[in-house]
Amino acid sequence: MYIKPLSNYESNKIGKSLNIRNILLILVFVFTFILRAHNYDRVPTAAHLDEQLYAWSGIHLVQTGIPVSWSTLDYPERAIIFKGEKNYKGGDPRASVTLYKPWLDQPPLFSYLVGFFADRFGANKNDFIPSSYIRFPVIFISSIVSLLVYIIAKKIYGFGTGLFAMLVYGTVPLFVFASRTAMPENLISLAFLLVIYLSLKYREQTKMLYLLPIPFLAGFAGLAKPTGFFIVLFGIFVLFIKDFKVKRRKTITRAIVMFTAVIPFILFYFWYGYHFDKEIFLIVNKIQSFRPVGFASLAWFYISPAYKTDIFLDGWYVFALLSSVVFMFTQKKEGKIISFAFIFWILVVMVSGGEGDLLPWYRYPAFPLMAIMASWGITKLVDRADFVATFFVSGMLLTGRKLLSNPFHQYVTPMEYRLAMAGLLGPSIVYEFTHNTLYKKLSKFIIVCVVGVGIVWNILFIYNAFELLCESKTCPIVDSTWLSSLHFPFIWRFMILDNAVIDWSKI
Repeated sequence: MYIKPLSNYESNKIGKSLNIRNILLILVFVFTFILRAHNYDRVPTAAHLDEQLYAWSGIHLVQTGIPVSWSTLDYPERAIIFKGEKNYKGGDPRASVTLYKPWLDQPPLFSYLVGFFADRFGANKNDFIPSSYIRFPVIFISSIVSLLVYIIAKKIYGFGTGLFAMLVYGTVPLFVFASRTAMPENLISLAFLLVIYLSLKYREQTKMLYLLPIPFLAGFAGLAKPTGFFIVLFGIFVLFIKDFKVKRRKTITRAIVMFTAVIPFILFYFWYGYHFDKEIFLIVNKIQSFRPVGFASLAWFYISPAYKTDIFLDGWYVFALLSSVVFMFTQKKEGKIISFAFIFWILVVMVSGGEGDLLPWYRYPAFPLMAIMASWGITKLVDRADFVATFFVSGMLLTGRKLLSNPFHQYVTPMEYRLAMAGLLGPSIVYEFTHNTLYKKLSKFIIVCVVGVGIVWNILFIYNAFELLCESKTCPIVDSTWLSSLHFPFIWRFMILDNAVIDWSKI
């Protein structure tokens, strides 16, 4: 078969298109990396005690070879080595804790990772460990996750949606603050997205090559936190829906190989616990295995947005959750993998996280998938551009303005809000009874502008979150790193609220 070679003009056009795309990808990646890194040690607060679970355990592992940390579980009295206050150099942050030796609440991998960086930065294991030290590797892990968000979304929906998904993941406040936090679920997110990508590749070419890494990724994720072991079941599920009807024996054999390959990691986890203290290990795992679950778990997942143990108002996050419902019922072919992955991780949370236990980090591995579904949802609403679409976007994606307010930065007056909503919804209402394409185009323009303004407000909030949250009150500050002081070249002055060219009180 003869294939006509590309002309010089066609080749140059393709080359220019690729160059532009690469430039846009680099710009969005660098922009979101800096935004995620800026003040990463201050928001979430440096007094995040749940992070100290892994920080203390890890730094003791690195320096003494025995994990030591606090716990609320029923350890025997003989394991208690300290009761009292831990603080940072005699000041804040501080907390009253009971430390246990050995601490066996969780496997060692994530603890060792954050403990390694805490040790290299010179942290004192007897003090409150600075958030700047233990979150340092998480910023880079989450940035790799953002690249995988782009790669997966691009593979299914194309370059534009992929790039926008990366932007959403890197600018939605709840996603950004969660992706800074030194919790093992951020490492699990990386493993989970790699498994999803490999699953997509396997659906293209049914080669064992794409399945072999999955149990190892699940094994490493499980050594960060036992819920990570479940990831192998997702890989096996994808294998079955792809091949079971036509290659039953081969499919079952491959599934057995995948499951078997995870067992050495599970055995290592048991060896780790038995090595330090068999009695404590069995007690802890029995307690962890019988968390109070129940039929309200899914509802709780949908009504409690948070990145720490407080509800956090973020319309973009809520929009992503609502988009996920539509997404799950409309996707076909490759998009269904995202639906299955999202449902899979919700099920993991439901069976392991507790019926009404507000520990948002259990949900972190679902956040990258939610970013993909939110970007898909926005593109669909832009295409639709009717009254319903305009209402939904205008009502959900401008919550960044509320986040930018505090007692010293005003919100909007009732009349300003009503006039703004009337202006945003007006053209789409007129379109509903005239069907004039001019008003549809105007509605589409309004939706695009609302999305753009919403992203800008989110960016400004993330960049100024510490100053807004701690204005005229004391917040704990620990020693920082060069990563926390990153800021945008040239434009950073315009991103500080007091220097912004916009009169915030008039918005």
